[in-house]
Amino acid sequence: MKIRSADQLLVHLDGEMAWRLKEVHELRSSVISAKGKNVDVHVRAGVAMLYAHWEGFVKGAANAYIAYLAHRADKNRDLQDCFVALGMRTTLSQMGASNKANAAVAAVTFLRDEQDQGVRLSKAAVSSDSNLNSEVFKNIADWLGIDCSQYSTRFPLLDETLLATRNGIAHGEYLQIDAQRFHTLVDEILEMLRWFKTDIENAVAQKTFLKVPSGAPLVAGPINTPGASVAL
Repeated sequence: MKIRSADQLLVHLDGEMAWRLKEVHELRSSVISAKGKNVDVHVRAGVAMLYAHWEGFVKGAANAYIAYLAHRADKNRDLQDCFVALGMRTTLSQMGASNKANAAVAAVTFLRDEQDQGVRLSKAAVSSDSNLNSEVFKNIADWLGIDCSQYSTRFPLLDETLLATRNGIAHGEYLQIDAQRFHTLVDEILEMLRWFKTDIENAVAQKTFLKVPSGAPLVAGPINTPGASVAL
């Protein structure tokens, strides 16, 4: 993924969000038009796809942001600590997994000698080997320096409704979630995706990835307010 400017990143995020919203809209329409037992079928399919869009957008947007920062290659000393740590994650993990001196020395050398060098970020630094539950999401947000306060009220919904239902469906269980609950779930998860998109956009606009940020937010106010209504 090549993201060479803030504008390219914003266009990329807009495009990623747009096609996902379109597909979710089609899923909602199929639930609305379904009759009888077919409603359950479409709801179950919709829950599985909603989770796929949750995980796909969060991981994709996070890695697009990191790709942008990788291209900028700001000096380590100028970046927020989370990005410096992300850049030296391999070195840190080697030190933590070993009691050998060379692993510890490599970490110290990095800290001493790399401060004036451009950060080295993998363009696919964010991944998860497990479901994107609240714990995994918070870890991704922490790597990006994103405050999770507004998301935390939705963590029970994420873990106990979206993830639990999706996992049951994926394992062949016949789980029922009524159409109204499905539509509410869609609204709340899409709102979280919008929050995440806006947080990245504002971080880029304000340059909050730097220790001394600058600029003004692209989006402020109601879109970042928990509980705001979401139109699809």
